[in-house]
Formats: sequence, C-alpha cells, structure tokens
Amino acid sequence: MDEDEVLSKITKLLEQGCTMLATHHDCGAPLFRCQGEVVCPVCSFADESNSPAKVQPSGLSGEKLEEKSNLGRALLQENGKNSDEELSAAIGNLRAALLAKLRELTAAIQDEHDLHMLKRQLDCLEGLLRALRSLQG
Repeated sequence: MDEDEVLSKITKLLEQGCTMLATHHDCGAPLFRCQGEVVCPVCSFADESNSPAKVQPSGLSGEKLEEKSNLGRALLQENGKNSDEELSAAIGNLRAALLAKLRELTAAIQDEHDLHMLKRQLDCLEGLLRALRSLQG
C-alpha cells in the first residue's frame, strides 16, 4: 500500500470523527479509536472495499494498547530531553558563529573607506546584534 492510500484512509477515519492515538501499530501506522474500537488504517482494512465506516478491531487488547501508550510517552519524554540538549547545543554554536562574524565585521569597518560598503557592513552588524539579543532573551 502506497503512502497516498494510507493518507486517504487516515483522512477518512478523521472525517468520521475517529481519534488518532499517540501509539502506532506494528506496521508503523498511527492507531485510531473509532466507535469504541482501536483500529489501524492499514491493517484493519484489507482492501478498498472495506471502508473505515465498517470498523474492525485491530487485535490489540486494552492491556497491550496501554503498554504501547506508556512506551510512547516514555520515548516522547526522552526525545524531548534530547531535543532540548540538541537545541541548546545548536544555539550555542549559532551564538559562537555570530560573535565570530561580529568580530570580523568590526575589524573590517575600521579599514573601510567606501561609504556604500560601510553602510552594508553596518546593516550586517545591526542584524547580527539583533540576532544575538534574541538568543539572550
């Protein structure tokens, strides 16, 4: 089943008021709760003639679904911590690069005699300072 077919089935489920859950089926597709049943848009509907209106259970018990849900929450929390650390590192790298460029432009301004070039350099400096201020706040 190609990606367009999967998206079409997901769209139909959402249009029918089904709720997308925070867990995924073994096939990788997100699970949905429809009419009290947990379904997979890929595996629960074997062919196109089975519309999502005829919801079939995915075979997941409530216990198994809860287990997958807890695992999903733990992974999200762990990824959130990693994302925060990666973001902090990226911001630190960006700040260092901006400061290096600020030093280069400051040195270049001292020797610049062309007023048009000086204006361009000052505009760049203004942008760099604005970016640095936004990183601090």
